Amino acid sequence: MDLWLAPHEARARSLRFGGEIFFGFGMSPFGECVALATGTHLLSLGFMDNREAALAALHEKWRDSILRPGAETGRLIAMAFHDPDSVPLMVIGTPFQLSVWEFLRQSRAATTLTYGEVARSIGRPGAARAVGRAVGANPLALLIPCHRVISLGKLTGYSWGLDRKKALLAWELARRDPLEMPF
Repeated sequence: MDLWLAPHEARARSLRFGGEIFFGFGMSPFGECVALATGTHLLSLGFMDNREAALAALHEKWRDSILRPGAETGRLIAMAFHDPDSVPLMVIGTPFQLSVWEFLRQSRAATTLTYGEVARSIGRPGAARAVGRAVGANPLALLIPCHRVISLGKLTGYSWGLDRKKALLAWELARRDPLEMPF
């Protein structure tokens, strides 16, 4: 079961201030990944080029937490690319970010949406830029599929590079059931 938490909630605060969080590395079809987990729930999944830099960034973001290596994170990374819906998530964000991320989590694989379409879909039609900021703050690559969000008619912005965004969309399309194709 996924947990969607605002930063002020007790579970989120207990992780941020003295909580124990496990990190690990693993390979994906798109390069090496780094992940953070509570032991049962994945908190963060990102692509990386340099382990030391990735670990330093995690320590900076979670500076008041206790980060330890954890074998479970490798299994969660593998699950993310084999069966993304089976990975239990703990997502911490503002109420607006959570609404964007929950909407994206429900979007269909191998589809794209514009920032404006996402804003309208969550009931905030004038918030396309805020949607862009929420998409950019997404802590869970692939699992909250921010790679599906595009500008009108073109791919723009992706924390882990446009080539990886294109590859993720192509990968999803290749895995989609042909009977569900929109033709």
